[in-house]
Amino acid sequence: MLFFIIKFVDMVYNYYMNDIKKLLGRRIKELRVKQNLSQEQLAELVNLDRRSISNIECGNTFPSSSLSNIAVALKTDLKNLFDFECCCKSKDEVIDYINTKLPDLSIEQLKIIYRLIEVM
Repeated sequence: MLFFIIKFVDMVYNYYMNDIKKLLGRRIKELRVKQNLSQEQLAELVNLDRRSISNIECGNTFPSSSLSNIAVALKTDLKNLFDFECCCKSKDEVIDYINTKLPDLSIEQLKIIYRLIEVM
């Protein structure tokens, strides 16, 4: 399962990195606040400085090398970090968005999405 998540993230990274960075940053901040952690506290837990956490939460940088550590510090898993459902308004809007993006993907990317959906 982790392999498919990583492949999916890689695909999205190549096409929609700015959106993903912002969504992931918002999600990390949401989970950090729920844990009653300050940016400084989270930074200490994952061996980063507070400015790095701020840049991640603002969507300025992608925490590729510290992603697993952030998940552990927030007492969650990688799948939950990428649960952006809270950012979507309705199921129909999500389906419409996905349908508009699918034609632009390569067959390899579509196969990755297909496999990801199969394992859900």
